[in-house]
Amino acid sequence: MAMVRYRECGFTLVEMLVTVSVIGVLLAIAAPGMRQLSLNQGVKTAAFDIFSALIYARSEAIKRPGETVTLQPVSGSGGSWLTGFYVSDGAVTLRTWTVPSSVTLTDKNSLTSISFGKDGHLTGTLPKLEVNLASSVNGVSPRCIQVDLTGRPYSALGACP
Repeated sequence: MAMVRYRECGFTLVEMLVTVSVIGVLLAIAAPGMRQLSLNQGVKTAAFDIFSALIYARSEAIKRPGETVTLQPVSGSGGSWLTGFYVSDGAVTLRTWTVPSSVTLTDKNSLTSISFGKDGHLTGTLPKLEVNLASSVNGVSPRCIQVDLTGRPYSALGACP
C-alpha cells in the first residue's frame, strides 16, 4: 500500500511579511495623493451646496409669485458666509445649509444677501462666491460661483475674477 502525502496549504511567514511590506510601501506612496483628492472633493461639495441653494432660491421665487426669496448667511455669523446660509421667503426659513470648517466661502462683492424676484431674476448686485480651503494646500483649486442677471448660477474652476 502506497502512502499518500498531503501538501500543506497556506502562506509562510516570509511570504506574509513580504506581502504586507509591499502593501505598506504602496500605501505610503498613495497617501499624499489621496489627501489632495479628499480636499478637492470637499471644495467641490461645498461649491455644489451653494450652487444648489441658489437654484433652490430661484425656483422658490418663481413658484411664489409676488414674493422675494433670499439666500443669506446664518444670523449670528455677522454677515459672514463661513458658518452656513439659508433660503427664506421673508417670513419662513425654507432650507438651511452648513459650511464645513475645512472650507471658506467668501463673497467677492461683500453682499449680505442674494435676492430673487417673482420671475426668478436677480435683484441687486451680481454675487461672486468663492469656495476655497481654510488652509493652503498645493494642488487644491478654488471654485467660483457666479449668478447672472437672469438669476442662473454658474460654477467655474479657479478664483473669482
